Amino acid sequence: MQVYDIMMLVVLVVAMVLGAWKGFAWQLASLASLVVSYFAALRFSGLLAPYISANEPMNRFVAMLLIYVLTGAVIWLLFRLVAGFIDRLKLKEFDRQMGALLGLAKGGLLCIVITFFVISLAGDPQREQILHSHSGYYIGYVIDRAELIMPPEIHDRVRPYLERLDRQLEHQHVDEQPVDEGSDSRPSPTVEIPAGD
Repeated sequence: MQVYDIMMLVVLVVAMVLGAWKGFAWQLASLASLVVSYFAALRFSGLLAPYISANEPMNRFVAMLLIYVLTGAVIWLLFRLVAGFIDRLKLKEFDRQMGALLGLAKGGLLCIVITFFVISLAGDPQREQILHSHSGYYIGYVIDRAELIMPPEIHDRVRPYLERLDRQLEHQHVDEQPVDEGSDSRPSPTVEIPAGD
């Protein structure tokens, strides 16, 4: 296990512990407050802006701020109702368990974001060191496959390292397995399943 693997493990554990401590409902309210408030402000600020002032674009910014704050307040009020409901039904432990799972998922996303920026901004030696770690390799693989949401420049930086690591791992794997004299040099990846009775 390399230093980068330990750092990613710490991120996951801290996110999971915080998730368990805060609970599922709190985390969901926090996430919804950010996302829903932003999209509501973006969508409806154009309708509210003319009623605030004639000064463009300042009226749009003020409208976005007002909608964002009001939407966030409504979401947190709904959260308080849900939190009270959870307390009345004595579901606090369930809320914490689900919070730990959501925290772990958020930690995984945070690891992807951290790795994304580190391999985007780091020099070649640091990038290679990170992608040689277990977590760096798998996160780099996810980043490389996320073509719809990642810029092509990231693929250009990550792909050569992943291809080289794949060749090295494949070579190590082939060297470790015995090969029959009469077969080709590579073992078959398929497994034969015997037919049923």
